[in-house]
Amino acid sequence: MVTRSINKRAVGVKKSGWFIWAIAASIGASLVHGAEASAGTDSLTGRAIVHLTDGSVLMGDVMGIRNGALLVSTAFSDSEISVDLKAVDRFQWQTEAVLLLDDASVVVVPRLTVEGGQLDLGGERRPLVDVAIMNPEDWEVGNAYHWTGDASTAFAISRGNTETDELDVKVNMLLQSQFNRYTFTGHFEHDETYNRVAVNGNDSKQAIITADNWKVLFKYDHFFQNPRHYMGVNGSLEADALAGVKLRTYIGPYIGRKLLVGETFTLDGELGLAHVATEYDAIVNKANNDYAAVNWSFTGESRLLGGDSRLYVRHIGIVDAADIGQLIVKNTLGLAFPLLYGLEAAAEVTINYDGTAADDREALDEVYSLRVGYTW
Repeated sequence: MVTRSINKRAVGVKKSGWFIWAIAASIGASLVHGAEASAGTDSLTGRAIVHLTDGSVLMGDVMGIRNGALLVSTAFSDSEISVDLKAVDRFQWQTEAVLLLDDASVVVVPRLTVEGGQLDLGGERRPLVDVAIMNPEDWEVGNAYHWTGDASTAFAISRGNTETDELDVKVNMLLQSQFNRYTFTGHFEHDETYNRVAVNGNDSKQAIITADNWKVLFKYDHFFQNPRHYMGVNGSLEADALAGVKLRTYIGPYIGRKLLVGETFTLDGELGLAHVATEYDAIVNKANNDYAAVNWSFTGESRLLGGDSRLYVRHIGIVDAADIGQLIVKNTLGLAFPLLYGLEAAAEVTINYDGTAADDREALDEVYSLRVGYTW
């Protein structure tokens, strides 16, 4: 009897011990998981727990930092979530990362640890907003060049009572590294309409040129240590037969700033000086001229509409420093959307004003076009 009673007690004690151990282990695991979650990482999934300054929390994989935003891949969204760096309070990401800072320096950290909006760089703390790019490409740290561009055309051919041939070609190319950017644009347009006329009783075609112009532009930009500021020089050659402009050139320096930098909106603004020279055709009653001018430009792009479509705008202004009536303005607004295999379609509006036009020529030109092109 005694032995049996002792065995019951022993078994009871053993069962109680295991029960207490299980509770303790569960509490310990909860405390560890809670501590890790508070620190900004989830031990079960390995994902980062990003705490924002407004108290909200986002769990996912940190995909990068770019354009002032933290990019997070989550289980509930097919696309990456973009979080303003200023809104990030704390998180941890247990993966080595290469960071390009806004002073152009590059650091490598074994993990990303952010607390109170401050990034731990191993003995040094920097504001998270000082990170320009996480895991930059070679060209972004000056080890290579990155080449992008597009070539597009708008054309029309019609035959019958009225015959027309229209051709419009545009090329844009951009070559850039960490501190240097080269831009080239070219545009050619030639449109003809053929009217049937009777000559000595025989039908004949009379060609009427409705557009005949071309332009090339070259720009060089050098970025400072703060990558939002740069200086550059641009030069342009252009001609327009219908406006009577045989050749117009301008060249000059400028300063620029990236006014908006983000995944949704980008906008560059530039202001500078230029020397403008215009040679007119003999058919227009206007003397050749050249003058010192102030020039400015804005180049912007938005991907707010989604679906890899982009809304773009380009504005260029040139005004005679001694006569504001000598004003030239060029505006382009377009909506481009991808097709397949790098092909792209775009609807575009171009409105140009030339305050230097000859008296018998229109100062305002408007062009509406549908374009198809290839991007790289």
